[in-house]
Amino acid sequence: MNNIMVLGNIVLIPGYMTDDRLWDDMVEPLQRHGGVLTFAQLDQGESMDDMAERIIKCCPPTFALLGFSMGGYIARKIVQRIPERVTSLILAATSSRADSEQQQRTKASAADAVTPHSYNGLSNVSLGYSLHQDRSRDPALLQRLKGMGQRLGYDVFVRQSRLDRNADTDLLAKIHCPTLIIAAKNDRMRSLQESEELQENIPGAELRVIENCGHMIPLEQPAKFCEEMIGWLNNR
Repeated sequence: MNNIMVLGNIVLIPGYMTDDRLWDDMVEPLQRHGGVLTFAQLDQGESMDDMAERIIKCCPPTFALLGFSMGGYIARKIVQRIPERVTSLILAATSSRADSEQQQRTKASAADAVTPHSYNGLSNVSLGYSLHQDRSRDPALLQRLKGMGQRLGYDVFVRQSRLDRNADTDLLAKIHCPTLIIAAKNDRMRSLQESEELQENIPGAELRVIENCGHMIPLEQPAKFCEEMIGWLNNR
């Protein structure tokens, strides 16, 4: 029983209006199992393609790639560009569907409604919706989420709110690296059906569903997230 798990290089891509602090509760477990972590930044770039190109410049030669929520769209763009360098792919709380017209309008309206002086992070209402219903008013979780939005600032909020999330379901069959889909049972932002569509269309993909969890899996259930991720990567 002397086998030691060495996860190796892992690139982590956060989601909409989240930054490195999204991963705070996952860093120690991943590093303890040999993970060498690269934290992708989404504070620059006018499009998801631009963001993907910027991240590629900071990636190690080969790596496992984790994309959370909006980061899942960008992760798949990276796989399309440099498939020979991505050893495995983990997609969490994400989708291959395009934003609906209503979702686009809501985000554009939110961007129009604030100014550089009035912006103070996302509202507690919108942040609460991203959490399990029972934790939607948890002050500690809300403050962690709001703090990320405040640090990223007004310009990033406007840019990310106006990004086009185009459907890429028709491209999923071209992903040939081992792929794990992680969904949250109580996610009110991304349905389980959307995760099942990813699993069904990516060859050989596996799906894990985390119970008692809303959309923000890295903050709500970091231990379970790490358990699923480390176990799967170790079996690769």
